[in-house]
Amino acid sequence: MISTARRSRPLRQPPPRPALDAPGRVSLPVINPAFLAEGDPFSPHKILNHFDRLTRLAQGRLVYPVTVEIDPTNLCNHRCQWCVSAESHTGQSLGLDRFRSLIDELRRCDVRSIVLKGGGEPTAHPRFLDMLDILREGRLGTGLITNGSMPRPGTPERILDSCQWVRVSLDAATADTHCLIHGSTDFEKIVGNIRYLTANARQTMVGLNFVAEERNCREMAAFAELARSIGCAYVTIRCVFDPAHPMSQDLRDAMRQEAVAAKQLETPSFRVFLGNFTDRYLNADPSQLSVHPRCLGPNLIGIVGGDGQVYACCFLRGNTQFSFGSINQHTFREIWTGPRRQEVMQAVYEGRCNKVCVGGQTANRYNLYNEILNYLACGCKPHSDFA
Repeated sequence: MISTARRSRPLRQPPPRPALDAPGRVSLPVINPAFLAEGDPFSPHKILNHFDRLTRLAQGRLVYPVTVEIDPTNLCNHRCQWCVSAESHTGQSLGLDRFRSLIDELRRCDVRSIVLKGGGEPTAHPRFLDMLDILREGRLGTGLITNGSMPRPGTPERILDSCQWVRVSLDAATADTHCLIHGSTDFEKIVGNIRYLTANARQTMVGLNFVAEERNCREMAAFAELARSIGCAYVTIRCVFDPAHPMSQDLRDAMRQEAVAAKQLETPSFRVFLGNFTDRYLNADPSQLSVHPRCLGPNLIGIVGGDGQVYACCFLRGNTQFSFGSINQHTFREIWTGPRRQEVMQAVYEGRCNKVCVGGQTANRYNLYNEILNYLACGCKPHSDFA
């Protein structure tokens, strides 16, 4: 007789702490196997759940995106100096009726998830709460990237009803530094919103994001401690790149030391992700060629701006030279299958996007996607019959 009793699981061990493999240099730990055993929600290998699309894309066939990132509005109530979407802050917003029909179109294209982000600040859209209702009714996985200001009453409650995850771009551990970075005075309100989310979440994973630069880099550890103390599941910490004005060695070393201190705050229930604190990223050269023949990864992710344009890549949002077309004039299917998209993607493959992701060497998800896709697309695969 087969017993149906569950075996008791061993207690999770905390992730190993980082070590310094040279003065001021971080040696990052391996992923805690306990997370992998249960399906790590942070794993970049999630894309392998859609291997059928990877295979078709590598064969040169059309695939629809797994995820579509939608900017409800280009309006933003913060003024972050390093905003990757500053070029798109043109004051436009998507209409609610077009948003509703767009979601229907995406479902028919077998899109699996939607991320509301900016562009501008998504929660500033006057019909943002209605958009959340539409996504919940459409049964699409929903994520949200926000500055946390949430200017409309009832927003935190509706987020918890609709979103599987939310990431707040806070970028500071104190109100004064937040004001310097974001140009706003709503730090305490934002922290209060985060506390509400973490205290009442049933299905929603809450995390914080920190973009490190000279004015805030000495608050990395304090930022991680703040996030842990208010119940967040994780923080991501990345470094700003300005190849025209590289950081001094002293500043890079100070940032690495803070990154180590932040990483040491990890627990089995709280993760700290250091996106690009290695020489490969900190010393990235914009003239450096990508290690991949073609940037195929963006085919898996659609980008719809608050202006209605469908862009080739999140780094190209607001650059209409790399727009496939407007959802205000065509359906998403017409845009995704149209000749304009083929033309724009060819320009991306040839590097005519000026490698705005710093020579293909920034720490972003497309790196892994391109590694997988370019191997699958390779005509000659020596030893491919071996495992």
